[in-house]
Amino acid sequence: MPHRYTKRILDHLSREDGRSADVHELARALRAHGDDKDIVRASIQILLEEDSIEKDGDRIQLRSMGEEVVGVFQATRRGFGFVRPEVPCREGDLFVARGATNGAISGDTVRCTVARRHGWKGGSPAGRVEEVLDRGQTIFSGTVVKKKGAWLVEPDGRRLRNPVLIHDAGAKNLHVGVKVVFELTVAPDNDYLGEGVVTQVLGEAGRPDVETQAVMAAFGLSDEFPPEVVNAARDASQREEQMGEREDVRTLTTFTIDPPDARDFDDAISVMWNEDDKEWELGIHIADVAHFVRPGEALDEEARARGNSTYLPRLVLPMLPEILSNGVCSLQEGVDRFAKSVFVRLDERGVVQDTRFRSTCINSDKRFTYLEAQAWLDGDAKTARCHSRTDTEPTEAVLEALRQADRLARAIRQRRQRHGMISLELPTCVLEFNDEGHVSDVHPEDDAFTHTLIEMFMVEANEAVARLFDGLDVSILRRIHPEPSMDDLANLRMMAGASGFQVPDDPSRKDLQRLLDATRDHSASRAIHFAVLKTLTKAEYSPAAIGHFALASEHYAHFTSPIRRYPDLIAHRAMEAWLELTENGTQSIGGRHRVEMERRIRDDERTLPDNELISLGRHCTETEENSESAERSLREYLVLQHLHDQYLGEQLGAVVSGFNSGGMWVSLDRFLVSGQVTWEHFGTGRRDRWVELEGQGRLVAKGSGAVLAIGDPITVQVMRVDPASRQMDLLLTGRPDRTVDDLPKAFKRQTSPKDRYRKRGEVSKRKGRRGGGKSRHGR
Repeated sequence: MPHRYTKRILDHLSREDGRSADVHELARALRAHGDDKDIVRASIQILLEEDSIEKDGDRIQLRSMGEEVVGVFQATRRGFGFVRPEVPCREGDLFVARGATNGAISGDTVRCTVARRHGWKGGSPAGRVEEVLDRGQTIFSGTVVKKKGAWLVEPDGRRLRNPVLIHDAGAKNLHVGVKVVFELTVAPDNDYLGEGVVTQVLGEAGRPDVETQAVMAAFGLSDEFPPEVVNAARDASQREEQMGEREDVRTLTTFTIDPPDARDFDDAISVMWNEDDKEWELGIHIADVAHFVRPGEALDEEARARGNSTYLPRLVLPMLPEILSNGVCSLQEGVDRFAKSVFVRLDERGVVQDTRFRSTCINSDKRFTYLEAQAWLDGDAKTARCHSRTDTEPTEAVLEALRQADRLARAIRQRRQRHGMISLELPTCVLEFNDEGHVSDVHPEDDAFTHTLIEMFMVEANEAVARLFDGLDVSILRRIHPEPSMDDLANLRMMAGASGFQVPDDPSRKDLQRLLDATRDHSASRAIHFAVLKTLTKAEYSPAAIGHFALASEHYAHFTSPIRRYPDLIAHRAMEAWLELTENGTQSIGGRHRVEMERRIRDDERTLPDNELISLGRHCTETEENSESAERSLREYLVLQHLHDQYLGEQLGAVVSGFNSGGMWVSLDRFLVSGQVTWEHFGTGRRDRWVELEGQGRLVAKGSGAVLAIGDPITVQVMRVDPASRQMDLLLTGRPDRTVDDLPKAFKRQTSPKDRYRKRGEVSKRKGRRGGGKSRHGR
């Protein structure tokens, strides 16, 4: 599919060091080898026909910025902003000064006029917003305050940075300190406050249930379903269940492993070892949601709109009504349930030998929690019983299946590691709550291998389904994760070099994994692992057959969670159509009959053409990102509230995560939230003037010669915490005892005034906008 490279070509040409390139340079930057070079050429032709790029001789470049630009506006703390054009231009983003935003706020689609093509000292071209074409967000939440007789709402989060004026306070019986949802009717513009109308009064600000509702409103999430959807779910749950051609595997020993608070059980596992053949048969049994949710029905339309379930702290917002997600679709212990099963035969090294697919009926023998299953594997029956959420003891057959699953998962992991699977070790934390819903403690997540066990098996099933449809002329919605381009590796090289590690010029997946392994016990481990994560592109949904770079997977699709992810349901429907034409997967079809079968699958209402899959993929990627942002926002609020109540003035361990024009960003150990140390809070004396060494990820104090680097462990004092705005101010109280004299010679030379460095406050607008701030993360 030629479109697989179009976005990456535009991204590469948008970078300062890649504004112009020939085909060979593009192929190398995009790590396209062999036949993939022809796909790059085809992608270039598509972009030329779309007028997205132009040719200058043999070189390809973006088109020049015109007199007007349409794009998405992003504001900064200081009031100015940048517009990222919808069609990338070789001049980059458009700078918009503080007085020229014309009421635009972050996320708005705007039309701008270009006033100056070349910015100061070669920076971005400048212009002004002429019109807001589309508000990115109009519904916000915030806390009511009263100042000088005026009723205001101080917005939550960072998108709106100033209070919003409310005129209808009396109609809503508002009082100071109440949390509300409001619609922005007049956007803030320079020194003029925005105006809004309160649409919902949630309750007293600071209460966890109120803050949860505020986040849901701000991110457009709901915990309720329309009546027609609830009725459709009730009807679907009572749909007559006939075995038909289903394979009856209820006597097969199966089990589930899930978190202790889980209620929607998507997947069950069966594992058998054949001693004679030295082979395993792994069964991955996935809830047959497609049997209950039919295309085009109200239930399906609602699931499609939601895209996925959202997992907020203490609250799940399901994609499907609970009568399905926690009822007839959930693979509960001891209950007959319909499933789509993937059976994978593997040798003793975990290498796939054969795969088959079936519609089945299963009956799960045991529901494990992760820690319960791990305790049984460790031979600790007492601990296992403490972590159990059922009254049933596992039979010896179940325990033997669990032990075989452990052996097989380790063999699969070793196989994947040989193929270059990226294994990141980044800290994660678990929140504990008191009866009122406030955070009472934060501690690291358990490292039980049973998490990896389930992950390895789910990946096997997802790959098997993607391989099946790759062999057919039928498109499905895939989970794609392209290789990082050469440009994306610059920051990683800087980070690794600062810690004494080298990254090859054209690193392979195995090179990246060797770096991760080498730094696993190093003081800079967290920073380098995070830098590798930022190097990797974000996975998304698309019909393009790109594969999954981090998993070292050539073909990959999401199939194993149809209760909570709509793309998985789409894959199930394609599988259902294939099973019906192959007598439940038992009939092999070839030749002209195969061509006819493929045509019938493509024409089936349960499968979608490429153009619809592309659109659906974008939608599901967006809903996933929105859910992740909502979860992150609420977690951040609750943890910051905990820090405000329990740790104000305390000194805590942290790690340097980045620099920008305002100072230094750090991430607190254990709590895993970010805060800023501004220049005046570095606590190293007035005579010290800190400068950032270009391309090194280091700050140097010009007076004392002290050095700080990204990834350094430090100690900070919590000075101010504002949970509503998700901001925390910190004071640097402890840092590594290191000066420029301790740096390698190559780095010392760059501390000379003649070399390139950025003084505090002198970061270029482009760099200050993009660099040094909080970092995104996720697999």
